[in-house]
Amino acid sequence: MLNQVSPFGTFSPSAFQSRIISVAREFDPGPFSKFAASVGKRLIFPGLTGPLDLMTWGVKMRIDPRRNVTEKRLMFSPSRFELEERELLRRELKAGDIFVDVGANVGAYSLWVGPLIGPNGKIVAIEPQPSVLARLRANFALNPDFNAVVFPCGAGEANSVMTLSVGSSNEGGASLATVGGGTDQVEVAVRPLISMIEEARLERIDALKIDIEGYEDRALLPFFDQAPKGLWPRLLILERSEKDWASDLMGKLKDYGYRQAFSTKRNYVLQLA
Repeated sequence: MLNQVSPFGTFSPSAFQSRIISVAREFDPGPFSKFAASVGKRLIFPGLTGPLDLMTWGVKMRIDPRRNVTEKRLMFSPSRFELEERELLRRELKAGDIFVDVGANVGAYSLWVGPLIGPNGKIVAIEPQPSVLARLRANFALNPDFNAVVFPCGAGEANSVMTLSVGSSNEGGASLATVGGGTDQVEVAVRPLISMIEEARLERIDALKIDIEGYEDRALLPFFDQAPKGLWPRLLILERSEKDWASDLMGKLKDYGYRQAFSTKRNYVLQLA
């Protein structure tokens, strides 16, 4: 159950940790943000033994950055985290909208969207990697006003069990596409995206973010083949992982009527025409 976690503040940072994090965030997102985050990491990480409870973007978060790049950014420089994409979501989403987060990690995107769409909106978060899945669940439990549904599995072409490859330095970078690319492997359930959307009883998708380390084409293309057009997301944030795609995903999305609004170092952002 989402609510079976220790209360926010159980893992409060020490006075020293709070001061270092606060100073690093004061430089965020300016030109010295990366340097401040690097210094903060060197000062805090040697004594860090578990997660810390931090208010970030006005949202309660339980963050353990020791093996997750996303959580490092959320701790020290949250304003720099995919800023253009988040600002677009702020402009485009409204109360009552529906957001699907494929490869949710610990929920950074979902936690940003939650206050935008409110309790009458809905978040569907999909994440198979056990360690970050636990913190994703905790983060939703700490923010009970968010109407969130979690699917503890990967998104792919069919119902199956697959090997998820997990890197030693970045648990959030786990991949179904490059088995053997990480130091650890774990067997996870995989489901077609359309089956999870149907189970969540979504009638539309206002925005969908997908970041699954090169497996995006094998999750999205079957969905578009099977879903009615009314379920196609009007806004799509797509990780740039062409080197691992098995098909021309961008070409297919163009054929489906998507146009590229802009791209960043990490993502393509597309809108349905």
